[in-house]
This record gives sequence, C-alpha cells and structure tokens, in this order.
Amino acid sequence: MKDDEFIRFSAKNRIFGVLGGHSAESALRAAEAAIAGGIRMIEVALGTPGSFRVISDLQRHFGDRTCIGAGSVMSIDQIDRVVKSGAQFISMPHTSAPLIEATRKHRVPAIVGAMTPTEVVAAESMGAPLVSLFPASLLGGPLYLGALTSRITGVRLVASGGVSSENIAEYFAAGAFAIAVGSRLFTRGDLQHENYTAIAERARGMIRLAGAG
Repeated sequence: MKDDEFIRFSAKNRIFGVLGGHSAESALRAAEAAIAGGIRMIEVALGTPGSFRVISDLQRHFGDRTCIGAGSVMSIDQIDRVVKSGAQFISMPHTSAPLIEATRKHRVPAIVGAMTPTEVVAAESMGAPLVSLFPASLLGGPLYLGALTSRITGVRLVASGGVSSENIAEYFAAGAFAIAVGSRLFTRGDLQHENYTAIAERARGMIRLAGAG
C-alpha cells in the first residue's frame, strides 16, 4: 500500500484497533470481532504470541477490505519479518530515523511515535505519513493534541494511549487525524472470557462516535 492510499484509507476509517492477546488464537478471534464491528484497521502488537502468524492470517482472510499492520516495532529485523508476513503498515512507538528509512526501503507506510513538537516535526520531515502522539493521555490528552495541531499545521496526528469511547469525540474535535484504541477496545476481561461479541459491539459504538465509514 502506497503512502497516499494509506492516508486516504486512514482518513475514511479513522480508528486503528491495537491488538494484543494471550494467544494467537485469541488475537485472531478478537480481531475478527472488531472487524465484524466495523474496524477496518488492525495493528497487531508484536508482543502478541504468534504475532507474525496473526498478521499473515488476518491479511490473508481480510486484506481485501481491511488494512492489517504491525505495532510496537522496535528493530530493522522486526520490520523485515513483518513485511514478509504481509503487514500493510508498520507502527513504532518512537521516532527513529533508521527504522523510518527501513520502512521507506520496503515501501510500507509508517506510523511514527512522537511526544514533543520537535519529535512530531522530525517524524513528519522524515516522510512518515502519520505521526502517533503517544502516550496521548499522559501528555495532556485532547488539549495537548489541540495545542500541537494549532501550531504544526497539516500534521496528521494519531492519538494513541488512553483513548476510549469517553474521549473519542474530544480527540477528533481537537484535530486528531485518527485514533488508536487498544485495551479500551480489546479489554482484558473480554479476552480472558472469550467474550468476542462484546468486542464487536464496542467496535460498533466507537465507529459511530468517530463518524467513520
């Protein structure tokens, strides 16, 4: 997927479901539930057991109507492996010139983590199509994101960390381009009790709040 295609897809769908789990099977079923609920962008955290297989399986089953990527990427070796697994985007929690360059070489869009105005501008200047404000809630939430977008015009910020149904509307009102939701979508209790219906319902509610689709 080219950067411009990824940007358009993200602008339309607005929510990244950040997926973890205690097993590959649980992660796959949770992702399927979120997709059934309308989430079209799934980021599989590499801390998930069997994460490379999860990415490959999701891409094979849903790749024609979703965008499946890898999250918490921290090394060039991991980039090589997730690309071979079929990841359509790569998300890293920090700003790293070598990792961004590696994603450019593989021609896979990157979501680059940043905290400060300097990091946000640096990530954008290195060619990152999306910049993840992480951890958004600890930095000041929608107020901080709004302050950044008011000064750094045109930046495509993804709010990540502490985003939930209670503040989705606030983040978009503050200028978020998209949001990333992890444990507030895939709750520990639902994963442990295999309550995938609840995940699908929660996804539907978040989609409505984001005005996605």
